[in-house]
Amino acid sequence: MGNGMKSGSGEDPFEGIESATEDNDPTGDHDDTTAQSDPIINDDPTDEDANNSGNSGVSGLPWKYSRSNAKDGREMVQFFLQEETQTAEEVAQSELESRLDENVLALDLREAAYQVALEEHLDDVADRLREWGYDAE
Repeated sequence: MGNGMKSGSGEDPFEGIESATEDNDPTGDHDDTTAQSDPIINDDPTDEDANNSGNSGVSGLPWKYSRSNAKDGREMVQFFLQEETQTAEEVAQSELESRLDENVLALDLREAAYQVALEEHLDDVADRLREWGYDAE
């Protein structure tokens, strides 16, 4: 206590206490950064961007294993979803976890579903947009 202050003042009350490392994030979106931090947006294409299709990373491992966390190599995009879409996502996540026999991160599920819809089922997307009133006369 050589700082001239009363006992307890200026001392770190949590010194020597290790923080818990459990992942209590049910969405699978856990990251070491806080939700308050600003996203880093990189407009320059990199070799890593070419690997985001999910096939393999720089190390030759599947992307799931070659990234440092679920947000690695991704830019933040805000989605607003209807309640029925959120429910469908929860059902799909549970079904996929059963099929794959492992936890599926919500970020991975969303991007995979989005890629498949945009790359392989654009006609179905157009049909849904028509149901919502697009292309109406």
